[in-house]
Amino acid sequence: MAPGPALVVRLSSLGDVLLAAHLPSLLRTASPGRRVLFLTKERFAGLLRDHPDIDRFYMLEDGSSDTAAPGPLGVKGSAGDLRLPLQREGLEELFDLQQNIRSSSATRSLESARRVPFEKHGIRRRLLVHARWLRPEPLPPLLRRYRALAGLPESAALRPWLRDALSPGERSRAEERLGTIVDGGFVLVAPGARWATKRWPARHAASFGALVSRETGLAVRYAVGPGEEALARELGTHFPAGEANPIMTLGLREIAAVAARARAIVSTDSALLHFGPALGVPAVGLFGSTIPGFGFASGEPRDAVAEVPLACRPCDVHGKERCPLRHHACMDRLEPPLVMERLRPLLAPARTAPRQAEESRS
Repeated sequence: MAPGPALVVRLSSLGDVLLAAHLPSLLRTASPGRRVLFLTKERFAGLLRDHPDIDRFYMLEDGSSDTAAPGPLGVKGSAGDLRLPLQREGLEELFDLQQNIRSSSATRSLESARRVPFEKHGIRRRLLVHARWLRPEPLPPLLRRYRALAGLPESAALRPWLRDALSPGERSRAEERLGTIVDGGFVLVAPGARWATKRWPARHAASFGALVSRETGLAVRYAVGPGEEALARELGTHFPAGEANPIMTLGLREIAAVAARARAIVSTDSALLHFGPALGVPAVGLFGSTIPGFGFASGEPRDAVAEVPLACRPCDVHGKERCPLRHHACMDRLEPPLVMERLRPLLAPARTAPRQAEESRS
C-alpha cells in the first residue's frame, strides 16, 4: 500500500523549481501510485504543466500567467486562499523545500502532515563565500539529496519529467524550428544569466560554436530568453552575414522542446542548465562567480562542469551585477577549448548497461 498524499513546496527561483520538480518523480519511484501535489508560484507552474508525477498544482497567485496560454490543473490563490483546499487533501507528508514566510503561511493549516526535515544550508553557502579560510565542506548536489529525501539510493535513475511533459504539438513545432539539423544533431548553448557575473562572454560562445562544428560536425544553436535582447544582438555580431541565424529567442516551454532534441546542453549556472537532467540530455555547466559546491550542479554521470580555479571565487551566493574586482576573469578565462574538453566525453555514445544489452539481443 502506497503512503498517503505528499506535498512538495518550492516557490522560487526558476532553477530551484526545476530541480525540486524531480522530487515528485523520486517519491513515485519509491512508492508507485502515490499521490503527489506541488506548490509553487503561478509564474513557474506553466513550465511544469503536464508533469507526469504531479497530480495537482497549488499556485501562489502573482498575476504573471498568460490567461490565453494553457495552464496546469490546480488551485490558484493567495497563501490564505490555499490553506483550506490543502487541508482537505488529507496530506500525510510535507516537503517544504522553500522554508520561508510565504511557504509557512500557505501550509500553516497542515498540522496533521509530517514535515519531512530538509536543511537548506544557506549559512554554509555564505561561509563558502565570506569565510573560505574556515574551509567549509562543499554541499552535495541537490539531486542527490532529493533522492535521499525519497528514501532512494544515490544511483537511482532520474525520470526526464520535462521531456515526458512536452505535448506532441510542442515537439512538432520544435522540429519545424530546427529543420534539417534535427537529423545531423546539434548542441544547444545558453550563455546568458540573470546576473552579469554568471554570463559567458558572447565572443566565447560564438567561438565555441565554431569549434564544436569544426571538430564534431554538429550544428550549434544559441538559446536566448525573454529580456536578453542585448545578448542576442551582441551574439549576432559574431556570425557572418547571410548565414542562417543560429540564435533562438523563445519562451521556456519552447526552448525545452528544442533542448529535448539536442545532443548536449552547454549553459551557465542558470535555469537552462537544469533542463539537462529534466530532459535526459547531457549538460555542461559553466561556473563563474558561483561554484558547483553550492549544490546546484547536477552531479549526474553524463553531466560535467567547466570552471577556472581562482582565489576570488565564489564572490556571491547568487551572482552580482558586476565583478567586485572589475576583471570578470572567472568567465573571461573560461575559453572555448577548456569547455570543449568537458563537452567531448558527453558526446560519446552512451554505454549500454549489460542487462539492457542482453534484453536487446533477446
